[in-house]
Amino acid sequence: MLRYFKNFKKYAFRLELLQEYKVDGEKKDFEDFLKTGKIKKEYNDEEYLIIKNAKDRNASMSRVHVFELPLTDYLKFEFKMYKFNELAGEKIFLLDKLDFEKINSNINFDFWLFDDKIVLKMNYDKEGRFLGFEEIRTDLRKFIELKDKLLSISKALKSIS
Repeated sequence: MLRYFKNFKKYAFRLELLQEYKVDGEKKDFEDFLKTGKIKKEYNDEEYLIIKNAKDRNASMSRVHVFELPLTDYLKFEFKMYKFNELAGEKIFLLDKLDFEKINSNINFDFWLFDDKIVLKMNYDKEGRFLGFEEIRTDLRKFIELKDKLLSISKALKSIS
C-alpha cells in the first residue's frame, strides 16, 4: 500500500467510519494511553514521514473521521494521536455520525481516495482488524462527491480540541 502514498501528486483523502481499529502497531501505545492518558509518539514513525513527504512535495493529505457519542476510549486515543499527523501537515476533520447519516451515501466503508483516480476500499473485520484493501478505478465520481461533501460539513480537529 505504501506505493500509493509515494505516488499521488495532488492529494490523498481518507474516510474513517469505525469507532475502534485494532492496529498491531498501536497496541502498546493504546494500552499506555489507557493507563496514563498520555500519548507517546515518535516524529520519525512511518505515518508521520509519509505525511511530511507529501507536504514537502506540495501534495495534501486529509481525513474525515465519523464518530459516535459517547466517544470510545480508542477514539479519545486516536484524536490525540491525530495531533501528530497535523504537525506533519495532514488536515483532520471530524463529523458526528448523525450528520453523516443525513447525507444518505451508499458508501458505508473506509477508503482512501488518491488524486480523483484511485480508491482503496479498506476492509476490516467486526473488531476493527485490517483485512486488506481493494483497488477501485471506476465509478469514482461518487467518492469524489462524498469527499467534497464531507469536507464541507465536517469540523476541523484543531477547531474542536
